[in-house]
Amino acid sequence: MNLNRNSFRTAVIIWLMALGTAFGSSSDDFKTANQFYDVGKFAEAAAAYEKIEPKTAHVYYNLGNAWFRQGKLGWAILNYERARRLAPRDPDILANLKFAEQRLGVDELNTPPHAIQRFLRSAIASRTASEWSVFELTALWLTILAVCASVFFPKTRTGALTVAAAGFVGLTISTVALGSEVIGEPAVPRAIVVVGETEARFAPMPDSTVHFKLGEGTNVGIREDRGQWLFVERADGQQGWVRTESVGRIGSF
Repeated sequence: MNLNRNSFRTAVIIWLMALGTAFGSSSDDFKTANQFYDVGKFAEAAAAYEKIEPKTAHVYYNLGNAWFRQGKLGWAILNYERARRLAPRDPDILANLKFAEQRLGVDELNTPPHAIQRFLRSAIASRTASEWSVFELTALWLTILAVCASVFFPKTRTGALTVAAAGFVGLTISTVALGSEVIGEPAVPRAIVVVGETEARFAPMPDSTVHFKLGEGTNVGIREDRGQWLFVERADGQQGWVRTESVGRIGSF
């Protein structure tokens, strides 16, 4: 019995030491990357930020800044988008993302053409999947408790049913948003064009006719993956085949 306890304690101590070493290493790497950035060595800073694991929103934001200072705005937008996924309401991330898109002239192109689509995308993107999950669970319990109150306490039925209705609306909204974040992302992953300009073709072949061109920084949805070729769709609905290496996946981190 004592042997088992000692083994457990030893395992916990080893795990804590390893965890502390990992955090210490990440902290040192972050300081090193920041030092490179502060003296204007942006390529070295970007390489150092890339090595940090796990990456936080702050790391992705700084990595985006390092790419931006090198003039590689497609890579900057990609990492700002990754940062936004983790911290969707951070004003610095949103401002730099918007500024980089405007510099490349893709801010309007990356925006859905219809007002309802813009509103829904903005609303869903304003919270992380974890936040929507908490909101969904809260709305579910609020609805259940309000319905129970209307049954067991008849005098409060009107107010309880009103609360239940509000809870149900919240539950519906959060479920749709969570479904879009969790289910929709694997179904239609997003990506950013990271090269100066890429040709979208009618078929996944290098000699196929060019349908249209995608500028650096364009946000696209990946509809099909055939290895070296991706079938992508712009916010305006235009679709075509592009080389896989011409884009960076927002969710591939």
